[in-house]
Amino acid sequence: MLPLDLLVVRTRKGFIQPVYAEINRENLEFATKLIGLYHANVGRKKKELMVQVSPFEMMRFDYRFVRGLSTILQRLSVFQMEAAVNPLLVRRMLFEEASRRGFVASDETRSRILSNVAHQLGVSEEQLEKTFTADLDDELVLREFKTVNPSKLLKMYNLSLTQTLLLRSTYMEIRVSDHWKEILRSIKFRGLMYSAETRDGLVQIVVDGPFSLIKLTQRYGASLAKVLPLIVAADSWEISASIVRSGQFGKRIFQLRLASTQVGEKIRSVTSQEGEKIAFDSSVEKRFFKDFQSLDSGWKLRREPTLLTVGRHVFIPDFSFEKRGIKVYLEIVGFWTEKYLENKIRKLSQLEGVDIIVAVNERLACEKLKRVKGEVIFYKKRVPLKPILETLRNREKAILQREIQELDLSLLKLDKEVVGLREIAEKFGVSDEALRMKLKDAGVERYTLTGEALVSDGKLKEIEMKIASLPSQSLSAAIHMIEQEGIGTPYDVLSALDYTIKWNGLDLDKSQIRKKQ
Repeated sequence: MLPLDLLVVRTRKGFIQPVYAEINRENLEFATKLIGLYHANVGRKKKELMVQVSPFEMMRFDYRFVRGLSTILQRLSVFQMEAAVNPLLVRRMLFEEASRRGFVASDETRSRILSNVAHQLGVSEEQLEKTFTADLDDELVLREFKTVNPSKLLKMYNLSLTQTLLLRSTYMEIRVSDHWKEILRSIKFRGLMYSAETRDGLVQIVVDGPFSLIKLTQRYGASLAKVLPLIVAADSWEISASIVRSGQFGKRIFQLRLASTQVGEKIRSVTSQEGEKIAFDSSVEKRFFKDFQSLDSGWKLRREPTLLTVGRHVFIPDFSFEKRGIKVYLEIVGFWTEKYLENKIRKLSQLEGVDIIVAVNERLACEKLKRVKGEVIFYKKRVPLKPILETLRNREKAILQREIQELDLSLLKLDKEVVGLREIAEKFGVSDEALRMKLKDAGVERYTLTGEALVSDGKLKEIEMKIASLPSQSLSAAIHMIEQEGIGTPYDVLSALDYTIKWNGLDLDKSQIRKKQ
């Protein structure tokens, strides 16, 4: 992006267009000279560099073009302060010394002040004078310069022009043939407000512009501009935007139209340097992920689990919660307006068979907060866990009750004396918990629920007789015998047979079992 006063555009009949630098011989030669100046001035002060750049502004080039290229080159440079001591400290001590001596009316007095302060700081008077303004921008020294080829510099300039123009947009509509998942992830990562759909074999994404907001426009605009490099990296793309432009007669709205077939090679860099790699999580999402994982709730949390579709609309949720066949999605919304939020919730509500929670950043609200219909959770610094856990528990309870109601035990055919609950639950397509609750309520004829298995009454009778015939009624002997019968929950079997345990410390051999009276 460039400073707004360096923006070069052309307006005509309600349309606006950046005045791109042509990738021609004249501009390439000029870019080469400017790059050479930066190389030649490594080790010199910034003001010396700018003195050599200024004459180019007097040539046939638009001064905004010259300064724009120079601005980009400065971002590829490392400027450092060179000072023997801290300039702030030097200025403070000099002013304090001058105030003690009164009005400085002569060179002699000035020299004494400098000499005294230099002595206190252990530097020479010459070093002291150089240090006095060493932290000012013009006094910084160019220490490193990351070179760039002339063609790429011109393309970076053209891209920056477009980004700067989009800072004043009310919306941006994107149509791309590829890379759209990366673009959507970049948009989501930056907290931008968007909607997306497929149309004519392309993906169309509409992003609310910074001038559609009431506040936080600068930060939002910078986030929007950073998505542009990914867009122009696509093989085929089109951009439409509504741009607010201030003029002599007030503000006007102009339309911007760009396409890869017309300007693609002017703003698409040879490398993908401008299309920065997006981190896997935003700070809010990363914090939520860590917070939720620390709960050990039994729900599996997945990041960007799948692509959802609502008619032509496409949508990538931030997270999904998965447990026993239950899947609930979570979408975290940063910047928003009431209209945007209402539209998003309306579209999400059209997702057939999809359960989703929307967490909305209350602090980044761009309009007065109003009641919004739907499963919405408001947060400030972090997404709260309590309401999400309550929602997940409610979903789990609702599905559990449905499974219990739909489970018909009359269809259960048992041909073994010991049958594990997991085997039965998988056969009926229900959770172990739903099956257990149904069995406790209805039961199965000639079988008894013992822990994680159904055991036939005949097998229980057989086990009871074997326990009675044991030489001793030791707990360890009873457990060993029950486990040999293929039952992994011996304590539940003992309970079902009305046995109690008389513990003797933690020693199973010394502990005894007894029938309840």
